[in-house]
Amino acid sequence: MGFPSLLAPPEALRAAAGALASIHAAKLGLRAPPLGDGRPLGPGGVVLAAAVGLADAKSVAEALAEACPELSGAWDLVLRDAIVSRALATSIDADLADMLRARSPLTAVRERPAPGGEDETVLTIAALAGHADGRRLVVQTFARPGAPREVRRFRAAAMERLRTGDASLLDLVIEVYEAALVFHRERVMEEIAAARAVITGRGDPEAKIEDTLAVASFYGPLWRIRRAHGELLRKRHGLDLEGMLEGTRLFQLGAHLSGEDA
Repeated sequence: MGFPSLLAPPEALRAAAGALASIHAAKLGLRAPPLGDGRPLGPGGVVLAAAVGLADAKSVAEALAEACPELSGAWDLVLRDAIVSRALATSIDADLADMLRARSPLTAVRERPAPGGEDETVLTIAALAGHADGRRLVVQTFARPGAPREVRRFRAAAMERLRTGDASLLDLVIEVYEAALVFHRERVMEEIAAARAVITGRGDPEAKIEDTLAVASFYGPLWRIRRAHGELLRKRHGLDLEGMLEGTRLFQLGAHLSGEDA
């Protein structure tokens, strides 16, 4: 099967791609059609799947990824994430991984963008937040603890930019922290305590300080919102005082250690 046929895949392949997109959308909590966008599935996901399948032939895989057509709608958005997120869970080449991230906007939101893709990904987050299912997906994704260092850093930076946007985006950021403390409170508090112990010299000596500082950075936007919009936080009953204080204090410890203003 050559590249031209990937742009016009046979019926069996289109059906399989559509089924995968439907299953993945359901897993993400996106009702059909996802984000209210009923446009038909385009070939982009199929092209990326071919690139992933040829990952051992790096030059061919990169050429396929480079030739991936423009996003054709929400079904395409979901299918690309289904394929790319699975590929990133393997030991795929780092350069190819970034090329795949750059062509899968939802993966960039759920994990992190390729270098240079931060602006576009923040715009994608804002667009997702305009739909109830998309907003819920962003909140649930960002609120979930245990992310790798690079992902935590991106989420902190993205929320810092979103909090200075319109009121809806500021509210989105607050919802992330509220969801973290409602649905993941025990693990969140354990992470904060472990990070505090490392920063103050009482924790695991094998812990990487950069990982610890990434945990602390996640609470920077919350600290700034608390200073500027304390009244908004007081209205959110899921933001219990202890959790909020521990998170913002951790940010201050990390900021002082790394020489940032806090």
